[in-house]
Amino acid sequence: MLANKLFSSATMVGLSFSLFMTGQAFAFTFTKIADTNDPVFRNFGFYPAINNKGTVVFSANLNADGQATGIYISSGDETTTTIADTNGPFSLFGNAPAINDQGIVAFRANLKTIGSGIYTESDGVITTISESTEPRGIFEDPVINNEGTIAFSASTQGGSAIFISSDGVTTNATDTVNPFNSFNGYTINDTDTVAFSPNLNLGGSGIFTLNTGVMTTIADTSDRFSFLFPPAINNIGTVVFKGVLNQLAGEGIYTVTNGITTTIADNSNSFSFFENPAINDQGTVAFKGVLKAGGLGIFTGPNPVTDKVIAAGDALDDSTVTDLYFSKKGLNNSNQLVFYAKLANGTTGIFLADPESDPFSADPENSQE
Repeated sequence: MLANKLFSSATMVGLSFSLFMTGQAFAFTFTKIADTNDPVFRNFGFYPAINNKGTVVFSANLNADGQATGIYISSGDETTTTIADTNGPFSLFGNAPAINDQGIVAFRANLKTIGSGIYTESDGVITTISESTEPRGIFEDPVINNEGTIAFSASTQGGSAIFISSDGVTTNATDTVNPFNSFNGYTINDTDTVAFSPNLNLGGSGIFTLNTGVMTTIADTSDRFSFLFPPAINNIGTVVFKGVLNQLAGEGIYTVTNGITTTIADNSNSFSFFENPAINDQGTVAFKGVLKAGGLGIFTGPNPVTDKVIAAGDALDDSTVTDLYFSKKGLNNSNQLVFYAKLANGTTGIFLADPESDPFSADPENSQE
């Protein structure tokens, strides 16, 4: 067991401020979860996650020791809680921890002895989900749903596999025997439906869902796409992903619901390319986008002005944003978003965005195909 530790209120600065942007029909309140102005933290993992209660989980490196790292949570209440750090059996942590609505944190870690594993933390108790004494690099970062089911990828003797762990039982959901030769990413919803993006033995790639042994093709490179990237899925079963069109004719963020593909945003206008879309149960989609005119930001639709959450050049925490990272686990059902930001003054940190009203609605420019 690893005991939780509370930092002082100086560690978590609960300063909030509003950002009103010209031409925008809504605003967000931004709360600093943690940053490098705190003497505890040296830098942060790029991919924080948030649950539906607004609790944020993130990884960080510490100033106290150049090799010290840890996993931390915060609810924006002026406390940051240590989930696990290098004072215990771990030597290094994955960049993308996950958290469910019960506050269970799932993470990947290397051991101080040779080996690594997938672990959860709940109420101060660390539980081993899967562990290997093989050299490190066996596991990929886990995801966890609100029923406590965990999905993760790991290397096997035959290649690699996606595993599902529930109630202490871990099973092989799918592997690289046939028709897949590798896995690029995966996620899981509350009905234990796994959405994943594999490369295929016969060439190309796809987006698939899997539940109780039934596999469904969401998209693949035999039709309109030449490249497909890791998906996210909500509890309704809508899958969101980034896709590159055939003959490199463009790329975009797409959703598929009941076989119907909807374009959320593409690079036919202002955007150049995209990263890491997320989707919640309201159907809100958020993603990182890079603009043709320069700059980048986090957006919720095709209009980089009215659909902007935050972008490079915007004011944040007494400075301005120069870089942003956002993950498929960075959006919750209250339309809160958590993200990593680098600022012009050299500070980096984890920030929470709260909509001051509900700006998210269907955009008539979105097209169904």
